[in-house]
Amino acid sequence: MKRLGFVIFCLLLCLAAKAQQIVFTPQWTAQAQFAGYYVAQAKGFYKEAGLDVVIRHPSASNSCVNRLRSGESQYITQHLVSAMTLIDEGLPLVNILQTSQVNSQMIVSREPLEGPESLKGKYVGRWKSGFFELAQVMDRQYKLDIKWVPFVQNVNLFISGAIDAVMAMNYNEYYQLLMAGQRPDKSQLLYFSEIGYNVPEDGVYVTADYYLTHRDEVRKFAEASRKGWEWAAEHEEEALDIVMQAVQADEVGTNRLLQRWMLRDIMDMQKDKKTGRRTYRLEPSDLELANRLMKYGGLLRNEVTYRQITQP
Repeated sequence: MKRLGFVIFCLLLCLAAKAQQIVFTPQWTAQAQFAGYYVAQAKGFYKEAGLDVVIRHPSASNSCVNRLRSGESQYITQHLVSAMTLIDEGLPLVNILQTSQVNSQMIVSREPLEGPESLKGKYVGRWKSGFFELAQVMDRQYKLDIKWVPFVQNVNLFISGAIDAVMAMNYNEYYQLLMAGQRPDKSQLLYFSEIGYNVPEDGVYVTADYYLTHRDEVRKFAEASRKGWEWAAEHEEEALDIVMQAVQADEVGTNRLLQRWMLRDIMDMQKDKKTGRRTYRLEPSDLELANRLMKYGGLLRNEVTYRQITQP
């Protein structure tokens, strides 16, 4: 009888250990944008926290949000404005770690720009997969009537001359343009952060229900992820080694030069705009700005409150 009880106890321990396994899905394929999480996994920071974390990237047919809705993933990354849209649509999300503090979106134009007004009526490439909210706000605010042309993940439409301008991330598509031989002048670059749209981007999110029932686990995941980012900031080349392993495992076509550019830019984006420190915290003022812009653009029906999105 005692032996049976011991066996049952061991089985319960195994089940408890299995229940600790959680799935994290970034919003895009493997790249240095998510270096801190790869580092946290590779260096054992998640394991030290008692977590068995599996990182699974999304596919064209199964986004990170779809995976979260279905329960396939428990943790995802999203831009702040994208998360706010989902909350407004009825998917309660909680921000548990805000890595980005600065907006890196930009529009690269073939011709010099004198502010957003120069884009009036132009054909502008934009990501088919999203990250489009602030551009919609700009289009409406300045009455630009832009002809938006979707693209998947490269800038070939712009390079070929098929469009007048293209949306880009400073840490990704802009570098691709430079490597393709493009040399845009500063007057051809329109940074969203310089026209009053400096809304931070990446954060880690879970559903509100998951947060309420897994508070300790969520805290451990956030702390271990933060530790991964801090380690990456201090060990650039080793972090790039880990990123390239993730890239190869995910069969992503890229190179170390692009990933180094991306990692450095991502690290700069993590610094607080006033103090220059990494806080990993969503600031109320940033949420307030995002609410104001999104409501003006007609992309939100209801304001997303700070308590709602952070569950303090």
